[in-house]
Amino acid sequence: MRWLFLYLLPAVALAADPSIENLSAAAANGKVTVHFRLANGFERPETIQQLQSGIPTAFTYVVEIYRDRPNWFDEGIARSHIEIIASFNSVTREYLLNYRRDRMLVRSETFTDLATLEARMTTIDEPDLFDIDTRRPYKLKVRAKADFMRDWLLYFIPREMSTHWRSARVGGETKP
Repeated sequence: MRWLFLYLLPAVALAADPSIENLSAAAANGKVTVHFRLANGFERPETIQQLQSGIPTAFTYVVEIYRDRPNWFDEGIARSHIEIIASFNSVTREYLLNYRRDRMLVRSETFTDLATLEARMTTIDEPDLFDIDTRRPYKLKVRAKADFMRDWLLYFIPREMSTHWRSARVGGETKP
């Protein structure tokens, strides 16, 4: 039994879990700009196989801004959903990427290179994502997580996989 555990350990260690990295937020003129990156989003071979077989592959990012209140409940200010859906056209050999923010289509792009598509799906740079009006930015925080719909329980029950929340303090007003 001990040998079985030692045999399976390297396979478990090779698969890195997706996580949010480099989360930063800056306030300027009453607006908050958010930037982050999803690490290891395409590490599982099933993700690329699903994409190249023509099945639409989606990453949904949830970004929240809130007022951090120690020893009390945080005050939620706003929440935004960013959905990036990619699909592969086997006739033209192109990837179509649809970028939606709060259910509204922001842009559509086509790519022929898988590496470029991965970079566009995993790097989020949202200028003026939140409106904070006259709130003081140093009292605010943003947090982000990514949701995937790619795991199956007992081979027929879909289960949603998510990263852990990552938080960052909003930087102060920057002068243009």
